[in-house]
Amino acid sequence: MSIRVVCPNGHALKVKDDLAGKMGLCPVCKAKVQVPARPAHPFSEDAILDIMGKGGAALAPAPAPSPAVAAVGAAGKKDAQSPPMKTCSKCNHSIAATIHICPHCHTYIARLGDF
Repeated sequence: MSIRVVCPNGHALKVKDDLAGKMGLCPVCKAKVQVPARPAHPFSEDAILDIMGKGGAALAPAPAPSPAVAAVGAAGKKDAQSPPMKTCSKCNHSIAATIHICPHCHTYIARLGDF
Protein backbone atom coordinates (compact mmCIF):
# COMPACT_ATOMS: atom_id res chain seq x y z
CA MET A 1 0.00 0.00 0.00
CA SER A 2 1.18 3.58 -0.53
CA ILE A 3 0.46 7.05 0.80
CA ARG A 4 -0.79 9.80 -1.50
CA VAL A 5 0.66 13.27 -0.85
CA VAL A 6 0.41 16.62 -2.63
CA CYS A 7 3.47 18.89 -2.56
CA PRO A 8 3.10 22.64 -1.82
CA ASN A 9 3.28 23.32 -5.57
CA GLY A 10 0.41 20.90 -6.33
CA HIS A 11 2.28 17.83 -7.60
CA ALA A 12 0.50 14.60 -6.66
CA LEU A 13 2.89 12.04 -5.22
CA LYS A 14 2.61 8.42 -4.17
CA VAL A 15 5.17 7.34 -1.56
CA LYS A 16 5.94 4.08 0.25
CA ASP A 17 4.33 3.37 3.63
CA ASP A 18 7.70 3.27 5.38
CA LEU A 19 8.09 7.02 4.70
CA ALA A 20 5.05 7.86 6.87
CA GLY A 21 5.75 10.78 9.21
CA LYS A 22 8.97 11.78 7.43
CA MET A 23 10.01 14.83 5.43
CA GLY A 24 11.08 14.47 1.81
CA LEU A 25 11.62 16.39 -1.42
CA CYS A 26 9.21 16.50 -4.32
CA PRO A 27 10.94 14.75 -7.25
CA VAL A 28 9.46 17.31 -9.68
CA CYS A 29 10.09 20.70 -8.04
CA LYS A 30 12.34 19.77 -5.06
CA ALA A 31 9.96 21.44 -2.55
CA LYS A 32 9.88 20.01 0.98
CA VAL A 33 6.97 17.63 1.52
CA GLN A 34 5.78 16.29 4.89
CA VAL A 35 4.44 12.74 4.52
CA PRO A 36 1.53 12.25 6.96
CA ALA A 37 1.77 9.51 9.56
CA ARG A 38 -0.59 6.58 9.17
CA PRO A 39 -2.92 6.02 12.13
CA ALA A 40 -2.78 2.54 13.67
CA HIS A 41 -6.52 2.03 13.10
CA PRO A 42 -7.91 4.50 10.55
CA PHE A 43 -11.57 3.75 11.35
CA SER A 44 -13.15 2.31 14.45
CA GLU A 45 -16.29 0.22 14.19
CA ASP A 46 -18.29 3.13 15.65
CA ALA A 47 -16.91 5.50 13.00
CA ILE A 48 -17.97 3.09 10.24
CA LEU A 49 -21.47 2.82 11.71
CA ASP A 50 -21.67 6.64 11.93
CA ILE A 51 -20.76 6.88 8.24
CA MET A 52 -23.34 4.24 7.33
CA GLY A 53 -26.03 5.61 9.62
CA LYS A 54 -27.03 3.91 12.86
CA GLY A 55 -30.23 2.47 11.43
CA GLY A 56 -28.49 0.86 8.48
CA ALA A 57 -30.15 3.34 6.12
CA ALA A 58 -27.07 3.33 3.89
CA LEU A 59 -27.59 -0.34 3.14
CA ALA A 60 -29.68 -0.88 0.06
CA PRO A 61 -32.72 -3.05 0.66
CA ALA A 62 -32.85 -6.37 -1.14
CA PRO A 63 -34.75 -6.14 -4.42
CA ALA A 64 -38.24 -7.56 -4.39
CA PRO A 65 -38.54 -10.86 -6.27
CA SER A 66 -40.30 -10.82 -9.60
CA PRO A 67 -43.93 -12.04 -9.58
CA ALA A 68 -42.92 -15.27 -11.34
CA VAL A 69 -40.25 -16.05 -8.76
CA ALA A 70 -42.59 -15.13 -5.90
CA ALA A 71 -45.26 -17.43 -7.31
CA VAL A 72 -42.85 -20.36 -7.50
CA GLY A 73 -41.68 -19.65 -3.95
CA ALA A 74 -45.28 -19.41 -2.71
CA ALA A 75 -46.14 -22.75 -4.30
CA GLY A 76 -43.69 -24.45 -1.91
CA LYS A 77 -41.04 -25.20 -4.53
CA LYS A 78 -37.46 -24.17 -4.02
CA ASP A 79 -36.57 -20.84 -5.68
CA ALA A 80 -34.06 -21.44 -8.47
CA GLN A 81 -33.13 -17.75 -8.46
CA SER A 82 -32.92 -17.09 -4.71
CA PRO A 83 -29.68 -15.32 -3.75
CA PRO A 84 -27.08 -17.19 -1.71
CA MET A 85 -27.51 -16.56 2.01
CA LYS A 86 -25.25 -16.59 5.07
CA THR A 87 -25.92 -16.35 8.80
CA CYS A 88 -24.70 -13.51 11.02
CA SER A 89 -22.36 -14.94 13.65
CA LYS A 90 -23.64 -12.51 16.30
CA CYS A 91 -27.45 -12.35 15.94
CA ASN A 92 -28.01 -15.50 13.78
CA HIS A 93 -30.20 -13.66 11.24
CA SER A 94 -30.09 -14.97 7.69
CA ILE A 95 -28.83 -12.30 5.26
CA ALA A 96 -27.73 -12.14 1.62
CA ALA A 97 -24.19 -13.43 1.09
CA THR A 98 -23.22 -10.20 -0.69
CA ILE A 99 -23.79 -8.08 2.44
CA HIS A 100 -20.74 -7.61 4.67
CA ILE A 101 -22.37 -5.75 7.60
CA CYS A 102 -25.43 -7.27 9.23
CA PRO A 103 -28.40 -4.86 8.88
CA HIS A 104 -29.86 -6.22 12.14
CA CYS A 105 -26.95 -5.92 14.61
CA HIS A 106 -24.38 -3.99 12.48
CA THR A 107 -21.67 -6.66 12.88
CA TYR A 108 -19.00 -6.87 10.16
CA ILE A 109 -19.16 -10.45 8.83
CA ALA A 110 -17.01 -10.71 5.71
CA ARG A 111 -14.80 -13.69 4.98
CA LEU A 112 -11.69 -13.82 2.80
CA GLY A 113 -13.67 -15.52 0.02
CA ASP A 114 -16.18 -12.64 -0.06
CA PHE A 115 -13.79 -10.30 -1.87
